[in-house]
Amino acid sequence: MLKIKSIFIVLFFASCGQKLDKSFIEGNQLFKNFENLLSPEDYAKTIYFYKDQNGLWRDKNDSLVNVNIPYKNDYFTFSNSFINQNEGNDKGTNSRYISTYEDGVLVNEYYELDNLILDSTPQPKSIFIVFLNKNRVVFKCQLFSAEGDLLKASNKNFLQQIRRVRD
Repeated sequence: MLKIKSIFIVLFFASCGQKLDKSFIEGNQLFKNFENLLSPEDYAKTIYFYKDQNGLWRDKNDSLVNVNIPYKNDYFTFSNSFINQNEGNDKGTNSRYISTYEDGVLVNEYYELDNLILDSTPQPKSIFIVFLNKNRVVFKCQLFSAEGDLLKASNKNFLQQIRRVRD
């Protein structure tokens, strides 16, 4: 009887462990496989993507695009309001990001930010996920620590605080 109680207690505490958000798990997996998301040949084909009259992305064969496109060495620029609220940040940080297209629609952008300070706490390799609708309007954003802790979330566009600017 004592063994059964011990096993039950161990199983109970094991099940109380941190559950990681599905979006974080997906983003983390994408970054782990970053170098293998697209072959160089497939990456080169993305230059032929275009928007049709309905605003959907298509390839040169007129098929709707379903792909994850990785980008290296992107400079992610923080807005002045974000810097003012979170002292210690530079104007931006190096990042990698992945654009996810489903049925011709850009649905997610995943950013892995090298250096970020949020509420005076360094958050190296944090993951910022932007969820977009068909019209490229943000309907949800989430910022996770490298370990998967949810640092900030909003159903509004908090890209007004953190935004990407391409060089």
